[in-house]
Amino acid sequence: MNKKYLALPAVLVVAAAVVAAIQLWPSTLKDLRAQNLCLGMLTEKTAGLLSDGKGGRLTVDEDKRERAGADPVFSTICFVNRDPEGDTADRLQYTLDARPTDALSDPVNGATRLANGRSGWVSPRQSEVQLPAGCPKKMKADAEHVTVTLKVAPGIVVAENWDDAALVAASRTVVLEAVDNLAKQYDCEA
Repeated sequence: MNKKYLALPAVLVVAAAVVAAIQLWPSTLKDLRAQNLCLGMLTEKTAGLLSDGKGGRLTVDEDKRERAGADPVFSTICFVNRDPEGDTADRLQYTLDARPTDALSDPVNGATRLANGRSGWVSPRQSEVQLPAGCPKKMKADAEHVTVTLKVAPGIVVAENWDDAALVAASRTVVLEAVDNLAKQYDCEA
């Protein structure tokens, strides 16, 4: 056989090996998404902090709305639920999502602004926290900011007997872990 005909198959085999190695190579993004919930944003322990107190197994539904060329984190809303283990439907506890944005939302009435180099605010029913300044570029977002939004279901507020301090503390923990884990995934930590 002529050696010039062996060059192309050899190049294709090497290229396939390189592609396979890149896809199988461990990365922080892959590791966190494999071991955590909500596209790697939350540990199971933290995800369970906001609860309506009625029991049931913690479940997560990642509603993916694929957009061409968009990172899955920007086209997914994470619904954290409790499964009552019966015929009744899952009870929504809260939603969590990340979005690129050029303008930051004003805090809702009564919200607490974050300090210590963090940008955003936390309230009993909704929280918005921005990822570090270098993250939009690393996440290939065409926006100035990436914001993680947490929206708490009304059943949680009732279960906490309208104790805003308890809700703010739990919400702060949930949303800050989500921001920190996203920053780790994209290697853009502050």
